Amino acid sequence: MDTRNHSKIEAGLRRRARAAETQLTRLQSAIAEQNRMLLGIVLRDVLADPADFARFVDVDRLYEADGALIWGDVYAQLEQLLEARPYLAAPQGDDPRPRGRRALSWFSTGA
Repeated sequence: MDTRNHSKIEAGLRRRARAAETQLTRLQSAIAEQNRMLLGIVLRDVLADPADFARFVDVDRLYEADGALIWGDVYAQLEQLLEARPYLAAPQGDDPRPRGRRALSWFSTGA
């Protein structure tokens, strides 16, 4: 068995693995940012202060292992929060743009 190129092959594989890990980190960051933005779209018109959602709900439990938000759980927690603390709700307006859950479905058919 010829072992002359093993160290060169190993170095190349390590380089590719580091590049893949870097790309994975970038993608995970992008997913986290998109989730934060989409959650903000939903919450901004439903709660007077969207930060209240994180104050009263364990947001970390609303994510799947791959980092995707579980929207059904988000809506269930939001409904429970507003039932328990209706004073946190945003005032209703006559704005014609999509609001809350409708805003999210406007951006994605998976909502």
